[in-house]
Amino acid sequence: MPPLFPRLSFSRFGDPTQVLELQQMSRPLLRLGQRLLQMRYAPINPSDLIPIHGQYAHRIALPQVPGYEGVGIIVNPQNGHSTGRRALAVAGNGSWQTFVTLPEDRVIWVPDDIDDAGAAQIYINPLTCWVLLTQWLPLNAGDVLLLNGGGSAVSLLLAQLTALRGIRLAVVARNAAHRQALLAAGAWRVIEAPQLVEMTNFGARAAIDCIGGEDGLQLARAVRSGGDFVALGLLSGRQVDWRRVVDELKLRASLFHLRKWNAQAAPAQWQMAFYQLFQLLRRGQLALRPPAAIYPLHQYAAALQHAAQPGVSGKIFLTPAPPEAGAAGGRPPG
Repeated sequence: MPPLFPRLSFSRFGDPTQVLELQQMSRPLLRLGQRLLQMRYAPINPSDLIPIHGQYAHRIALPQVPGYEGVGIIVNPQNGHSTGRRALAVAGNGSWQTFVTLPEDRVIWVPDDIDDAGAAQIYINPLTCWVLLTQWLPLNAGDVLLLNGGGSAVSLLLAQLTALRGIRLAVVARNAAHRQALLAAGAWRVIEAPQLVEMTNFGARAAIDCIGGEDGLQLARAVRSGGDFVALGLLSGRQVDWRRVVDELKLRASLFHLRKWNAQAAPAQWQMAFYQLFQLLRRGQLALRPPAAIYPLHQYAAALQHAAQPGVSGKIFLTPAPPEAGAAGGRPPG
């Protein structure tokens, strides 16, 4: 009997802790033009959980393996032996499993000097921020960019990347505890709720809204007429009033989805974006938080609970590797 390997899957929508199932599967068969990746690490991102809850039910075929990013090692499909080359688990099937199949023209090779922890989380948030700043928004050095959701991982990444490009980032952070980290990362200003009126004096060229609803509209009011307003997230669960943003405030409004950018990006453009991010990592110009803890797949319920705790610094990683002898619960990276 062929060996079996763990994966997580869901066959119905709902609370991830209730609908995810641990399964044992044989190694997948490859089709022409595919590579086989054996996973090392896959983070838990908020965007990984959204489809499990059913928000994208109209375009998700069940059953489904979740997980949008991670890192692994390419193996020989004939014997399962490692080739020694690492690649990203992007553009393939879900990363919360032992083996992922990748299309050859979308394989992103990981340079030897980039560690697993950095490579595993280079896709969802860093690529989004990089594309927004280099391709989506027409920003120049000296321009002011507004951002809300100052407690998010995206805010720290944008603070670093805007500083590199000479763009002045003003971040709205409801919790003053985030102020020092944002300023240290490169933010130009950190605005707290009582100071929101100050934003209208910045002459902001653009805004990125991670919250939606009234918060998003408040952010849009501080952008100068003719500027850009990008909806990136929906932390409030409510859409911004698009009519007021476009018709009353006279802004160019857009909705950014990394999935849609991926679909239209040429392979060379796709590869170049990751090359540039790897360059920033190796130069120390982009810092990613180390994982807060690493859980084997069979401890997914504990991993999800850990990821949902407020104030967790760093992402929670899943790994198909068996737990260390005697280990209980998530183990710190080391």
